[in-house]
Amino acid sequence: MNRRDMKLFLNYYDGDRETIFRDFSARRVADSVPREQRISIRDFYFQNDIRVIQDTRINFMPSTLDVVVTRRGDTTPHEGLTAQVKAWLSSRNFGGGRTFWEALPGYYLTQENYGTLFLKLFIKNGEISVQKMYSQDVEAVTDEKNCLEVTKYVFEWDEAVTLEGGGVRVARMREEIDGSGFYLFMDGRAVKKEAHTFNFIPVIRIIREEVEGSPYGRSGIQDLVEGQLAVNMALTKRAWATKYNSFRVWAPKESGHVEPGTTITVSPGALSPIPIEAVGGDVDLSAVERELEDALDHLYRLGSVPRKLREEIASSATSAKALNTLLEGLKRYTEKKLVYLRRGFEELIEKFLAVKFGTGLFVATVSFPSLSGEDPQHVLARAQFLADRGFVTEALKELGYDEEMVEKMKGRQSV
Repeated sequence: MNRRDMKLFLNYYDGDRETIFRDFSARRVADSVPREQRISIRDFYFQNDIRVIQDTRINFMPSTLDVVVTRRGDTTPHEGLTAQVKAWLSSRNFGGGRTFWEALPGYYLTQENYGTLFLKLFIKNGEISVQKMYSQDVEAVTDEKNCLEVTKYVFEWDEAVTLEGGGVRVARMREEIDGSGFYLFMDGRAVKKEAHTFNFIPVIRIIREEVEGSPYGRSGIQDLVEGQLAVNMALTKRAWATKYNSFRVWAPKESGHVEPGTTITVSPGALSPIPIEAVGGDVDLSAVERELEDALDHLYRLGSVPRKLREEIASSATSAKALNTLLEGLKRYTEKKLVYLRRGFEELIEKFLAVKFGTGLFVATVSFPSLSGEDPQHVLARAQFLADRGFVTEALKELGYDEEMVEKMKGRQSV
């Protein structure tokens, strides 16, 4: 992934107004337009739909997963090893004193926004630990004969360093990880070297979407930028139209009332020295509104996210079946990502077992909850909502009881 493009994508997610405006001007303003006639940042309007889409995608990811460990060549679950893996996932060895479950939302965020999630496996205080690596500036060094066979990872980032005499400076950090050790550099100077005996590169790479011939994944923001630009253009045009539509265009009633070159200032409540009349305004904004609606619909279709998901969920008129249909595109989108996450987490667990027991004879199988079923919490909340308002029959149907069972339950209640 081009580092400059990645920085641009993340600025869109963060809603950096100046960066988004520069990108808008570069793509939508012709070079032939004189600089003094170009749109200014004060007249530029945007809303951060990319962040809404990305956060919705991330929040839709499963918050749990299950894991089973077996010996290679055997399908019988090994209860002891499985218990050890689950205990490790619940230990605070996943960066910042967090458990795997506490770190999981951050893993989802990085995979979705950066396109690639890098997890580093290492030993700290005798414990097998995991650290999510900075993913914006990463070089995957590959074999000359096979571009997909990674031989070393190089991570770079800026870090604030406290000086001995006081004060702080920003240092350029670089960590290189290969099949034999970890190498840390500060401003190009080696500061730490640590060997390992893992017999593999202790970095797990989990992509979001495969890019042909590249070791990096594709950012989920990348395909949304053009759609967001169209929305920003429509928003800006609507703001201009509203502004100039609300202010009427005024002119002298007759040419003889004013000499050529004379300037007259018109403002609310002002007295004009000559007769003037309104000759413009009241522009029909319906075409601009349609353009904005079309742009928003297209952007959310690109993101596989329903535009009014929050309103639909909150509405008591939306049935569970209708909501399930509404989320179908988002489910299919999520399932594609889970393929890579499942394999990546299996690799992480298998490498944990290889480090712990010094052998690669164990196989991990990770499974996520099905996305095809209803969200139990949502179904329960809707049933409670109906029951609280006296619709007991509807509440029972919401929970999955058929007509016959509902009648039986009502009969018993009446007795």
